[in-house]
Amino acid sequence: MNEGLAAFGSVVGVCVVMVLIFVAAFYVTKLMGKHYSIQASFSKEMRVIDKLALGRDRFLLIVEAGEKVLLLGVSPQQIDTLAELDKDGFADLPPAQENMDFLSLLRSRIKKPENHD
Repeated sequence: MNEGLAAFGSVVGVCVVMVLIFVAAFYVTKLMGKHYSIQASFSKEMRVIDKLALGRDRFLLIVEAGEKVLLLGVSPQQIDTLAELDKDGFADLPPAQENMDFLSLLRSRIKKPENHD
């Protein structure tokens, strides 16, 4: 009888430790994500208007920098200016959403079930 109780207590203890690890990992990644997203996306003089992924670690970016709008090709090795675009065509567009947190992204991807009456 005592062996069964000890085994049950051991299993409960392992489960509690696992839950604590998952909770700690959640909060640590949340804090790190906020810290790095603020540093990466804050600029008074520049904004990313649009972003297109071409492959793994390769992007086309439309960036407004001061009075210029540039089309940039970005890869892990370099950043190339591909063209200077007409600023008038991009004046009223909001900046691209670069740093959406995981929960917001998940909610936007999950579709609510439709009611079929």
